[in-house]
Amino acid sequence: MTWVLAILALSVLIIIHEFGHYICAKLGGMHVDRFSVIGIGPVILKLFTWKGTEFVISAIPFGAYVHIVGMEPEEYAMDEDGNLPDPPPGYRNFRDSPLWARLLAISGGPIANYLAAMLLIIGVTASVGLKEPVGVQVAGFGYGSPAAAAGIEVGDEILAVDGERVSGPPYRDSVVELTQDKLGTTVEVEVMREGETETYPVALNPEAPALNASLQDKGEYIPISPAKAISYGVQWPFVQTARQLRGLWSLITGKQEAKVGGPVAIAKAIKVSADRGVIDLIVFSALISTVLGMFNLLPLPALDGGRLIFLLYELIARRPPNKMLEERVHMIGMIGLLGLIAWATVNDVKPDKEPVWEAVATEFEAEAIKLEREQNDADAGPGEAAEDAAAPAN
Repeated sequence: MTWVLAILALSVLIIIHEFGHYICAKLGGMHVDRFSVIGIGPVILKLFTWKGTEFVISAIPFGAYVHIVGMEPEEYAMDEDGNLPDPPPGYRNFRDSPLWARLLAISGGPIANYLAAMLLIIGVTASVGLKEPVGVQVAGFGYGSPAAAAGIEVGDEILAVDGERVSGPPYRDSVVELTQDKLGTTVEVEVMREGETETYPVALNPEAPALNASLQDKGEYIPISPAKAISYGVQWPFVQTARQLRGLWSLITGKQEAKVGGPVAIAKAIKVSADRGVIDLIVFSALISTVLGMFNLLPLPALDGGRLIFLLYELIARRPPNKMLEERVHMIGMIGLLGLIAWATVNDVKPDKEPVWEAVATEFEAEAIKLEREQNDADAGPGEAAEDAAAPAN
């Protein structure tokens, strides 16, 4: 069910993006002849026609698209004289529209994504408040994780490492710092599980990651006023954009490394957020909506940002760019973009470095150690069980 929610959420965000293009094009008086509200590719079902726009469902049920007549490069030669068919009365083709209208139509998609992110965050914060981080908990384990081998479980909140309390925020960084200087040694990790404190001796890996466990912040929601919720929600997408741009710059300059993810990776990430609950799903969807808007504004060919560059050139130079040059640039950009998406998708679906059997083995190993410890405690009795709990796991 969460996979269905993940795919649906991503599709809705793309539909919102295309609806932004549609509504802004109509506000600019342009002729939009088709809006595929569901899917891409060949049309399989025509829903209805409204104000010259044919609303359809397409063959590949993912995302959506809007066709604004006169915007695509191949349409510059619709007949022998290079003219487009006459639009319906009261509407113009894209290339015949004033500059402000073309700027608005191209910007409409990202604008819609940012507005959607604002509304989602305002709705969440007005309903449940702001999430204040109060700690860090285990979200999963890698193959051969020493934390899992010691008996730590998913959902445990890490309180201390060798008697040093985890501090923050960010609490995840605190755990990394507390284990970084103790690589290759055995440390006492104190955790909170179902309201009770447990301590486990963990033999850290000799190299990072020390625990080989994924960590996530544990938070509590603090109620806020509607006015503060609106203020926070309006600022939130721009704060996230600044963070994303800083991260992108770090990647470009080589300060950080990252794996490029495609649509499958995004759906996987949304699915993980859905597993954590509705609130996390909504907040993460707002983040994806923001990233989708930001990415489309990057000045790259075939993206909205690349088209805006040509329009800004026209604004400054007071004359349109060479149509043949613009067509070639967008064509090369589209080929490159499709290639990047295909490459990222292949990386998304191919097996990770750790085979599936290794992930299963990790879970089995952790569960077996847990059951063995519970059996030993039951056989030993209360007094001896307490001593065994402090002994290293084999």
